[in-house]
Amino acid sequence: MSHQPSADSKMQVENIEDVEKWEERSSIQVEAPVAANLQKRIRRQFDKRVLPIVCCLYVLSYLDRGNIGNAKTAGAQKALHLDSSQWTWVLNSFYICYVVFEWTTLLWKIFPAHIYVAALCVLWGSAAMCSGFVKNMAGLIVCRSLLGIFEAGFGAGAPYFLSLFYQRRELGLRVSLLLGMSPLANCFASALAYGITHIKSSWGSWRYLFIIEGIPTIIFAPIVFFLLADSPGTARFLSEEDKTLAVERLQARDTTAKNKVHWKQFFAGLTDYQNYVHTAIHFCCNYSFAGLSNFLPTIVEDMGYTSINAQGLTAPPYFASFLLCALVAFASDRYGKRGYVVAGFATMGMIGYLLLVLVKDLENTGPRYLGIWLATCGIFPALAINITWLLNNQGGDSKRGAGLAILAIVGQCSSFVSSAVFPKSAAPFYTVGCSLGAGLTGAIVVLALGLHFKLEAENKRRDRVYGAVDPDEHVDVSALGDGNTKFRYLT
Repeated sequence: MSHQPSADSKMQVENIEDVEKWEERSSIQVEAPVAANLQKRIRRQFDKRVLPIVCCLYVLSYLDRGNIGNAKTAGAQKALHLDSSQWTWVLNSFYICYVVFEWTTLLWKIFPAHIYVAALCVLWGSAAMCSGFVKNMAGLIVCRSLLGIFEAGFGAGAPYFLSLFYQRRELGLRVSLLLGMSPLANCFASALAYGITHIKSSWGSWRYLFIIEGIPTIIFAPIVFFLLADSPGTARFLSEEDKTLAVERLQARDTTAKNKVHWKQFFAGLTDYQNYVHTAIHFCCNYSFAGLSNFLPTIVEDMGYTSINAQGLTAPPYFASFLLCALVAFASDRYGKRGYVVAGFATMGMIGYLLLVLVKDLENTGPRYLGIWLATCGIFPALAINITWLLNNQGGDSKRGAGLAILAIVGQCSSFVSSAVFPKSAAPFYTVGCSLGAGLTGAIVVLALGLHFKLEAENKRRDRVYGAVDPDEHVDVSALGDGNTKFRYLT
């Protein structure tokens, strides 16, 4: 009869010899992989019943947060009599609250997702709508602050939520589709703004923009409440047999209860160098992520286009970046090498920013508009794959949550910088803002390649010391996390 180690013995695993002894004593049974046809059936169920709901929520969240840039171009700043400094405070009020409340990512681990997210929908949709009724700067700051608080609970937690349903090599495509919803939302926002700004009213078309884009979020809340699954093991659309298979098919399995936090894993996440490299990459990506959402219509308008045409011209680059997110994620899931993907697209973004910095001819707008395309199409895929990469290499659910919390809180801080470096006085070239964009995207290249080669070396060391492992083998990460000798990192 196999001997199961006590909880104390698990906590005392501190070196390689202890790991080997613990694994021998625990006599872990390696389960046979779930048959490919069954995996495909379950994966399709999640693709039909879980992924579309979460993606729709992401579109709605970015419509509600990103429409501030379109509202500015439509006349909100002028109507409220705000100068560039005051408008910066309007933008930063959202990011300050978003960063302060990023810790609510952990609530995905504690509360049932269908209840928690449905409540957030109603709250952030209401805050977005109320932005259309404000009379002054104070009112707009209150609405944007509330929007930041409520969206913080959803934004960073959504990729973590998907990681509960999909295998590591399935996750890249799904998370990239999810994060690709942000440029798609900006594409929709630009197209909607193009139509809404044609509304002729003394009340102001920017007010209709906030109200019309906030309503769908509230309407969507009942759909979330009744249809969103909380976890693979509790999905109502699966049979009992499929629920079991859905849990068993996950290669890195954490047996910690769904509503419990494994504190040893959590603190391991706070001390893992990988999380801080991913956070630095996200900081650099998020500068452009926030800056493009807030200022791209203004940059295009200052190239000599009318306000209405500027709204329309920002849509195509966003749509192209969404398509690239999906295509790149598919290739990355199939062939791995996530570090090369992040570095490659960051290079594209850097070239785009350099065009915006160096080309200062407003008579010939083609190269500058090309720079906008390259910056947009480069940064969004890099950001999406970086977050997927972090999720792939965290041992358990609690460590994954800790890693995402660090990434979201610290990485989001670059939004404050981007809010301040595109003032009206810097028009039409915004040299400082675009130069910073070029520098930060260049830093992504160095960080991504450095992490890729470091993880590749660690995998080779583990193969040399412990022997090669089957990529499809199930690994119990409940106690040792990614320190389990059978765990291999995706590079």
